[in-house]
Amino acid sequence: MPVGATRSITNARTKNAETPREAMKPTYLLFLAVGSLLANQALAQTSAEPTSAAPSFWKARPQGPQVFGYFEGRSPCQEVATMLKVSGRDACIKIKWQLILFQDPVTHAPTTYALGGFVWRNPPKTGKWAIVKGAKEDPNAVVYQLDPDDPEGFLSFQKADDNILLFLDKNRELLVGNEQFSFTLNRVRDH
Repeated sequence: MPVGATRSITNARTKNAETPREAMKPTYLLFLAVGSLLANQALAQTSAEPTSAAPSFWKARPQGPQVFGYFEGRSPCQEVATMLKVSGRDACIKIKWQLILFQDPVTHAPTTYALGGFVWRNPPKTGKWAIVKGAKEDPNAVVYQLDPDDPEGFLSFQKADDNILLFLDKNRELLVGNEQFSFTLNRVRDH
């Protein structure tokens, strides 16, 4: 073989030869793409998963004509702890609430409630509730009063509409939330 031909073959091999770093580049890019895809898929599954509408203390959310409404929400903690005279909650930031209001299936009159959240998880707090009139800013407001026979009152909610309840303090004034949580409960409907 002539010397020039050997040099041409060597140059061709040198041009096509990859360094170990260049050879790993496609593998690295494939690894990066697959890892990114898996991370995005896991994130999408986590954020797309519906939360259980029934709280942990109910195996299944009660349904039927005896249920007036099921409401959920998250509120700031310290204001409620102070209002309800619950101590030992200094580190508490938020409360996740679940409230079921029951009614007589025939007359639709309020009967009992079950309240979960805060210090009432398992079992939930239960008692009677009533529909009364009047809040500090609106004397005609519809108010749902939990434990109406309690002289100090327990919790009251002003009906904003059929789907939204607003927390009231002991003077029946609206409680104001913060940048993270509000003093509202929202009706949860069956899907």
